[in-house]
Amino acid sequence: MTDDLTKWPRLLVTGTPVTREQADEILIRTTNLYLLDVNDKAWVSVVYRAFGLAPGRYGNATIDSIRAVSAELDTVPLTLLYNSRVASSWIGGPHGWCNWNGQIGCSTYNLGKWPDRETVISEWQSIAVAFPFLDLTAQLLADEGQGPVLGQWRVVNGRATEEPIGLPVTPPVELDEWDVIGRVMFVGGEQGVPLARLTAAVQRVRAARAALH
Repeated sequence: MTDDLTKWPRLLVTGTPVTREQADEILIRTTNLYLLDVNDKAWVSVVYRAFGLAPGRYGNATIDSIRAVSAELDTVPLTLLYNSRVASSWIGGPHGWCNWNGQIGCSTYNLGKWPDRETVISEWQSIAVAFPFLDLTAQLLADEGQGPVLGQWRVVNGRATEEPIGLPVTPPVELDEWDVIGRVMFVGGEQGVPLARLTAAVQRVRAARAALH
């Protein structure tokens, strides 16, 4: 096993589906609130209102409002393994290892830039503690998915562990031209969820976290 996870390794995840309510909790609490300012400014505006974020001088959310909302929603601090299912300017559109329908898995996008093994296991552990109902296996493939498996992690029963490397848990999938065209050419390509679902999910998570304090 090498410590070098290479530049932009492909993230592969497979796991047991979760309920709609559990998906809401995962996706709201693993959203990176600093990355919601996409090209679709009309969507950014309604997303900010749904989360309760305040736009600053240049339109992006203020640091103070991000910190306040992060505390209210008890977001999981993630730099690599966050989900981008609300808004994303990535060429493939919104993406992540959890979907709004409760499916757990991904195979189309690359993780970070030169990630390190310590951060990967630390973030999977934070995710495992936050969502003890999760049951998943994750891998990283070298060279943007073109190389071998470099690491494998198991998340189950509120704990994350690094495992011996096995065969790929799912084949890496490349975007096709229609994925790209749909994101770039049509309105809504950066939008990952209907506004009503997003608003209800934020409200549910905010109320649930407030009840714990």
